[in-house]
Amino acid sequence: MAGFGGYKRRGVNPLIRVGGIGQMATSIRKIGDKELSEEMKAASRAAADKIVPFAKAMVPVQTGALKRSITTARSTRRYGRIEAGTPTRVKYARAVHRGRPIPGTGKYTKATKFLSKAIPKAFPHIIDEYIKAMNTIAKRFERRHGVSRVYGRYK
Repeated sequence: MAGFGGYKRRGVNPLIRVGGIGQMATSIRKIGDKELSEEMKAASRAAADKIVPFAKAMVPVQTGALKRSITTARSTRRYGRIEAGTPTRVKYARAVHRGRPIPGTGKYTKATKFLSKAIPKAFPHIIDEYIKAMNTIAKRFERRHGVSRVYGRYK
């Protein structure tokens, strides 16, 4: 049995041989395989999309603008990024999530880490599918290129 973020799973051997998601992403980038790269991005995006409802449920709602602004903006081979707020309409999103200094007092407002707290709650719902997708990509990488990991320079 191998661990994945403290979450025990069976049958993760191909990802282990590749050296984990980070090493697999680096190997795909080094070899220049666009198709597998897009598949990894899609798997990361799908995982991030499943976190969004949990994040929206945890927003401290006042007007609802912050809740409506939560999106999955980008995904890479390694991760999917969930963003809240916009520079013009919901400027206060970062202050709500991280807290902000109160001028002249040296104190901070209380942080409500709704995005950070949503990830552990969504984790059991996304982990099986995410590992399965990454293992499929790792197996295809091994079949296609004949190696489990690429060392050396980028192409």
